[in-house]
Amino acid sequence: MRERRRNYELMIIISPLHANEEGVAATIERISQSITNAGGEVTGVNQSPPWGRRKLAYPIREYASGEASRRNFTEGYYALFTFSLAAAKVVEVERTLKLTDSVMRHLITLVEVKTLPTEEVVEEAEPVADQAE
Repeated sequence: MRERRRNYELMIIISPLHANEEGVAATIERISQSITNAGGEVTGVNQSPPWGRRKLAYPIREYASGEASRRNFTEGYYALFTFSLAAAKVVEVERTLKLTDSVMRHLITLVEVKTLPTEEVVEEAEPVADQAE
């Protein structure tokens, strides 16, 4: 049985330790590759304003590679992916995100396409006259 493909959005925050040009490009390439390996299709990656390097709303305590204790990060590099993938394969992509050290946080959301109802007939209600006696 063939599974239905759905449209998703993925927002990631890359650690500022990996937020140089090579680190961001490598992380985006790794995530795009994991989506295509799972049978999906990446339709877009947005890292232009308002995304990119931004201050976080609250500090995130995260382990930095090579350090034994957690550090507080107050900024990160945001990237937004849009892709289509079978629903059962999202778990594989999420596993890759969890194993990628440079990704501090991620969120995958389902994009639902809302269709407008086809020409509903709207009946006009007859005005009710107030009868005063």
